Amino acid sequence: MKINESKILFLFFYVFLFSSVSFSQAVGKIYSREEANNLFGNVIDSTSISLCDLISAINQTQNYVMFQIINGELIILGDGRKVLYPVGKIVDPKEVFALFSKSKVIELLCLSSGNTVAVEKRQNHLTVTFGLNTLEFGEPCPPICY
Repeated sequence: MKINESKILFLFFYVFLFSSVSFSQAVGKIYSREEANNLFGNVIDSTSISLCDLISAINQTQNYVMFQIINGELIILGDGRKVLYPVGKIVDPKEVFALFSKSKVIELLCLSSGNTVAVEKRQNHLTVTFGLNTLEFGEPCPPICY
């Protein structure tokens, strides 16, 4: 049986990421892309990040990952609202981000394959889509910041 290099690399990242996740409250729920479109409406704004850049960013946090699109730019925060992506970005502490458990983001990445992850604004939701699956039900931070 032949296993391609990208699958092996992906599994390596999965094991590495999962081993660094501490057991915290799970925040987020994964849906099929079709189900997410039906539940949360059409995508209004979207930006993408390479799988490698996202993995690199979330490796810098232990428990939570936060996403937001501000003026067309994707910003990712970690525990304590530390900026993970883009490096050096300054974020207003009052800016609301969608907070997800790192474990849920990793679970999403393990369900599909591909090179690009989309962060999408919908009517009243921010979703993260990879392949045929979408992560939603993040907590707004602030006020709910772990």
